[in-house]
Amino acid sequence: MQLLKDAGAAAGLSEGAMKCHAGCYRENLSRCSDAMLQYEWVWLQQQLRALRDGQGHPVLMERVGGEERLHGLVSQSVLFQLLLQNEFARRGLAPEAARGPVVAAEEAWEITSVQVKRQWGILPS
Repeated sequence: MQLLKDAGAAAGLSEGAMKCHAGCYRENLSRCSDAMLQYEWVWLQQQLRALRDGQGHPVLMERVGGEERLHGLVSQSVLFQLLLQNEFARRGLAPEAARGPVVAAEEAWEITSVQVKRQWGILPS
């Protein structure tokens, strides 16, 4: 509960809004296949790395709404990472290495490329 409060405050969101974001994310994860969870893990790791790399870079910080907003996005992503780890544990899975390319703008449930879906095992080859 404290993590929700902290992540919400850092992201500039109320605790209720953060609960809503976390609930939606958890729901999306529950509908993912195991292969989709693997994609989401790699996608989220790349997002976190990009956000953390952006800290201290004025252009990126301005693009996302300032240093505080960037810090909030990192906090929210860390929360999502914990929710994803919980889903892996619930299914008895562990994150694996990338199986294919990751589309930066598309989370696992948003993938539009049939080729990417096939490379990740989301669709049969």
